[in-house]
Amino acid sequence: PVKSPVSALDLNRLKSTLCTIKLAIEDIDIFNKILNRPRVETEAFAVRLLEGEELVRKCSTVKRWNVFMRLYYAKKLSKLENSLINFFQIDVAALHFRESKRISVLVSDLEEKINQITTMLERCEIRACDPDTVPVVVVGFQGMPPANDGGR
Repeated sequence: PVKSPVSALDLNRLKSTLCTIKLAIEDIDIFNKILNRPRVETEAFAVRLLEGEELVRKCSTVKRWNVFMRLYYAKKLSKLENSLINFFQIDVAALHFRESKRISVLVSDLEEKINQITTMLERCEIRACDPDTVPVVVVGFQGMPPANDGGR
């Protein structure tokens, strides 16, 4: 079925969607840099996003009376919208599932480490009453030259 020519409302909705997605991808890129993760996951979609923005720009320049070009761009915009829907329903869902499992593994590792630290601290508390088991620790700045007191 051939979709009707693009309306200004459809175009504005798609512009808004692309803008929202672009901001989200920029945030994800920032998080990936902080986490030292590769940009591969967002790179391919960023390219599609730029193509979508270009398509919307071109479509917005088509005159109302040019029905053939409006139909041509309506088909292209429909493909773009389907591509976005497919990406978010399938690809992002898979990425989200993977990340949730990765986070579960990290939380499990942290829980194990916290349990180890708790056990270690409990053992130290038991031995804390025995002065022979307390390690000798010197607190200070050993090896540091004395502070300059301004000639006083």
